[in-house]
Amino acid sequence: MDEAVAVVEKEQLFRPQMKVHIHLSDELLDYVGVLHRHNFIEVVYILSGRATHTIDGAEYQVKKGDVAVINAHETHAFVADASCDEPFLAYDLMFTPDFLDEGGLAGEDFSLLSDSFLFYSLFPEEQDFKKRFNLIPARYELGAVFDKIYTEYKSRKLGYVNLIRLYTAEIMIHLLRKIQTRDENQLSSAQHNIVFEVMDYIEKNYSIKIKTEEIASKLFFNKNYISKLFKKETGRSIHEFVKEFRLKEVCKQLSETGRNIADIAMDCGFTDMKTFYATFKKQMGCTPKEFRNRERMDLPKR
Repeated sequence: MDEAVAVVEKEQLFRPQMKVHIHLSDELLDYVGVLHRHNFIEVVYILSGRATHTIDGAEYQVKKGDVAVINAHETHAFVADASCDEPFLAYDLMFTPDFLDEGGLAGEDFSLLSDSFLFYSLFPEEQDFKKRFNLIPARYELGAVFDKIYTEYKSRKLGYVNLIRLYTAEIMIHLLRKIQTRDENQLSSAQHNIVFEVMDYIEKNYSIKIKTEEIASKLFFNKNYISKLFKKETGRSIHEFVKEFRLKEVCKQLSETGRNIADIAMDCGFTDMKTFYATFKKQMGCTPKEFRNRERMDLPKR
């Protein structure tokens, strides 16, 4: 297997303006057995044969009926088992993290589903099914749902995208039910890293307008997911953290410089002066001018 990592762009596979794509593995052989990564989510359902699935350096043996979830930026490849009597064949379902949101599926009934892309961060790290599911056909024939998605995608009949969205949600729900035993009160190390990434983004971009949707897009996460993780880890919302960080920077500049207060506020991301003054007084208990004068009085004499 070639050790070079190929990068697959969404535009190479997806139809124009589409946020979902599906194909059979034998329809696109360029990346079978080749390490590659991409910035969209991929769900692979094994139809026949066996293979070794290498994902971020770990190897998993997959066979007919298994499902693998590959997240944005993970390096992976399927290498078919040549000794198997059946040829390796799989469905490759690909979609962007916001695909399901567009169908109004992000309500309370779908909270576990729609708020949780990257899936691996929800998995108990000690469990073997971190990257792979062993499905029991007698319990639920998931392959039939992939069949429906593939048929709809090929036919392009009226409303096919909406049907694919619903079928994709059905698949995700059944997969996520398999990991409901996780401890919901503890964040995994991967989830902690997500929160740190959000903080890092805010600290580097606090001077401009920040929307949770933009952070989610930059980090390739669902906005509801990162919002809930952030709240669980920090005890406050992303919006509250942004406001607090901006005020901290304002206070720093008020103390250390003689710059105009309005200029400082604007440079720290406050675009409305009336809101800025009201927020500052509410949080600090005084006006910016009073804060500056107080800080200067407290400075040590030289």
